[in-house]
Amino acid sequence: MAHIIDIDKLTIEERLKLANYLWDSIEDSKTELDISDWHKEVIEERIENRTMDTSKLKTWENLYSELTKKHNL
Repeated sequence: MAHIIDIDKLTIEERLKLANYLWDSIEDSKTELDISDWHKEVIEERIENRTMDTSKLKTWENLYSELTKKHNL
């Protein structure tokens, strides 16, 4: 039986729990997904052609510092 939830009345913590629950339910059912052959080919091609440019990566400390300054935290 489907339940209707007034999401606006949920706290942020409850919304996050709901989002995690939904994501987990999708993860558990991923075998039910039907991905077309052309989509699989695109994914495989992208995996083969990917490159990792580590020069643009940031450490957690640098990212945290940037975000806290940007948002005045």
